[in-house]
Amino acid sequence: MNAETVIKSLEAITPAMEKVTNDAMAQSKATFETVIEKGQEMMTDAVKSMGEISEFAKGNVEAMMASAKAATAGVETITNVVVEHGKKSFEETTAAMKAMAAAKTPSELYQLQNDFAKARFDHAVAVWSTMSETMLKVAGEVTQPMSSRMALASEHMKSLFAAK
Repeated sequence: MNAETVIKSLEAITPAMEKVTNDAMAQSKATFETVIEKGQEMMTDAVKSMGEISEFAKGNVEAMMASAKAATAGVETITNVVVEHGKKSFEETTAAMKAMAAAKTPSELYQLQNDFAKARFDHAVAVWSTMSETMLKVAGEVTQPMSSRMALASEHMKSLFAAK
């Protein structure tokens, strides 16, 4: 093979090589543009997800703060009920002790003790009834904000699974 034959062969395949090279470059450019586009979409989705996560976390903190405020108010309410009934009990016990100390006969003392015991039992039942109602109310107020957040999270998860 001489130089002229080699040159003619190269001239003959040059257009085909240029076409293959140009096609490969075009395909590489299109693939690179697709990769960039998909990467941008993924970044946009990631930023959106981070925003949603941040908002949800903020809502959780707000719910925890609302629960803490309700718990504080509940403890204050329960304390007030205990103090109120404690004062009443002290006053009634003091009056009963004075009356028992002033009793003239054992029969009168026995009657005063019996009346006092019945009154204390009735008072105890009333206090525990009030306390039970108050504690149930407070428990509901404390758990309500977090229950609402759990329901919201559950709905969000359902919507995510329904979308797929």
